[in-house]
Amino acid sequence: MAETRQEELANQACCAVGEVPVHEVQAQNGKKTLVLLATDSLGQGDAGLGRHIVVNFIRTMKEMGGDLWRLVLLNGAVKLAVEGSEALPHLQELAGEGLGILVCGPCLKTFNLFEKKQVGELTSMIDIVTSMQMAEKVISLT
Repeated sequence: MAETRQEELANQACCAVGEVPVHEVQAQNGKKTLVLLATDSLGQGDAGLGRHIVVNFIRTMKEMGGDLWRLVLLNGAVKLAVEGSEALPHLQELAGEGLGILVCGPCLKTFNLFEKKQVGELTSMIDIVTSMQMAEKVISLT
């Protein structure tokens, strides 16, 4: 029964009772930049370096200031939001400062990481697409 409920949550695009749908949340200053991250390693060549670059990018995202509205983690990038991830403390700091972090539920299921998610809002493609439509700028790192 619990597994069925988890699958349902991972595949739904709605929010928990009392939560505001992600597409209704506005950036503090009206500007909305969405960063879409679809990998846990950037660039080609040394994989360790690529992972370090992603962590450094996340750590540095706060320099975007009030324009940074939402971070979407898809595919391999969901690994960044789980326990044991080197990026986790930086993501938690960003979330604590009000950044909306969307984590793809079906992607977590694919990597068997659903239970290990430590930061962000479980979401699916409808919220991701809606957020992209609402954003003034989308930065995609894949």
